[in-house]
Amino acid sequence: MSIIGTKAAAEINNKVVILAAGEGKRLRTKKKNETKAQIKVYGLSLIQRAILSAKKAGLSNFIVVVGYKKEILVSHLKKLSKIHDLNIEIVENPQWEKGNGTSVYACHDLIKGNFFILMCDHLFDPSILTELSKNNLPENGAILAIDKNIDKVFDLGDATKVQDQDGSIIRIGKNLKSFNAVDTGIFFCTPTIFAALENAFSERKHSLSDGIARIINLDKMKAYDIGNKFWLDIDTEKSLKYAKRALLSQLNKISEDGFISRFVNRPISKRISVMLSYFPISPNIITIISFVTGLMAAFMFIKGNYFFTLFAGLLVQLSSIIDGCDGEIARLKFQGTPFGAWFDTILDRYVDTAISIGIGYSFWLTHPGVLPWIGCILALVGFILTSYLKKEYFRRYFEEMPKSFIRTLIKRDIRLFVIFMGAIINKPYWALISIGIISHIGIGWSFLEIYFRKNHSRRM
Repeated sequence: MSIIGTKAAAEINNKVVILAAGEGKRLRTKKKNETKAQIKVYGLSLIQRAILSAKKAGLSNFIVVVGYKKEILVSHLKKLSKIHDLNIEIVENPQWEKGNGTSVYACHDLIKGNFFILMCDHLFDPSILTELSKNNLPENGAILAIDKNIDKVFDLGDATKVQDQDGSIIRIGKNLKSFNAVDTGIFFCTPTIFAALENAFSERKHSLSDGIARIINLDKMKAYDIGNKFWLDIDTEKSLKYAKRALLSQLNKISEDGFISRFVNRPISKRISVMLSYFPISPNIITIISFVTGLMAAFMFIKGNYFFTLFAGLLVQLSSIIDGCDGEIARLKFQGTPFGAWFDTILDRYVDTAISIGIGYSFWLTHPGVLPWIGCILALVGFILTSYLKKEYFRRYFEEMPKSFIRTLIKRDIRLFVIFMGAIINKPYWALISIGIISHIGIGWSFLEIYFRKNHSRRM
C-alpha cells in the first residue's frame, strides 16, 4: 500500500474505493503504456472522471485498487494527485484475475467505517453519490444505486440485473431472468461487506456480486433508485462512442439557452469544445478570448464602412459562440468554479457595453446630434437590466423565474444575433435600437406578470 498526495488521507468514514485492477479485455487501449482506466474521454481519463465526479459530490478520501499494469496506472495516479491536489491511497491486488470481489477485499485493513465503491470505467452524475450518502445505511448492510429505466440501459445484455422489492434487493446477477432494475456499480457499504466476501471466497466465488448476495440473504441489502440521473458502464468501443455522445448532449442548458444558442450556437460551440478539451486550456482563458473577440467587433463598428461593419457582425456572432465554450469545457472537464461564472458574467457586460458604444458612435458620425446617443444608452440599459432580471428574481423569491416567450426573446444570444443580422444588412444601429426596445418591453412584461401572479397566489 502507498499513499499519493500532499497529506496522508485521514482514517474517516465515507472513503471512496475505486476498482481499477482489471484488464478490460473488451476495451483495449491502443497504447502499450496505458491501461483501460487511462483511456481518455474529452481530455480526461476514465478514472480521472470517476475521481472528479466523487470530488464534486464532496468526497475526498480515495483508495484505488490496482493490478493489471499496476506500475503504469500508479504513475498516472501520481500525476492526477498533483494536478487536482488529491490524496490517493494505492492498494495492490495480486489476485485481481479471480474477480472484482478480491479487489474490494484488498482494502479491508484500510476501512474503518462506511465507504463507497465505484468502478473506474463508469461515468455517472455526481448527484447520485450526494443523494446516496443521505440514505440511512442498514446496520451491517449496504445500499446499491440501481437504475429502473431498463429500456434506456446501454447494452442491457451485459449489465448486472437486480430484482428490487419495496426498496430492498432480493436478487442480483448477470443472468437473472426476472429483474426490474440494473446495477449501476455504485455502492454505499458498511465493513460487513468484507465478511460477506470472505464467505463467498470460501465457496470459490470471487465477484463483488457474490458478496452482495450474502448481504441479501441477511435482508440487509437496500436499493437507491437513481431515477433519470445519468450513468454508463464503458466496456466496449460502442459504449465508449455512446459515452462521448451522451456527454455532449448534457452540455445543452435547456432551461437557460435561447433559440439561437440551442439551434445555432451550440451545434458549433460543442464541436469547438471537443477540440479544445484535449488541450490544457482553462474556461477562463476561453472567456477572455470571447471578450477580446467582442471588443474587436466594437472597434470594427467604429470604422463605419460596410466591409468593417460586416466583419464586426461576424465577430459579434463568433464571440457569442465562443462564449458558450467556456461553460462547456467547464462541465466537460469538471473545471467550473464560482469565480469563473462571475468572471464570465462581468466580461459579458463589458462586451455588451463596448458593442453598443461602437455602434452608437458609428451612427453618430453620419447622424450628428444627441438622439443617436440617447437611443444607444437606452438600448444598453435594457441589455444590462435583462441580465440581472433573472438573478434578482431568484435572490428575492428563492425560486427560478417562470418561463415566458418574451423573456426568451431578450436573452443575450438572440440580442447578439439580431446585431449580427443588422450588420449584414448594414443597419446595426437600428438592430441595436429594436432589440433594446424589446428588452424594455420584456422587463415591463415581467414586472406585470410576476406582480399579478404573486397577488393572485396570495388571494388563493
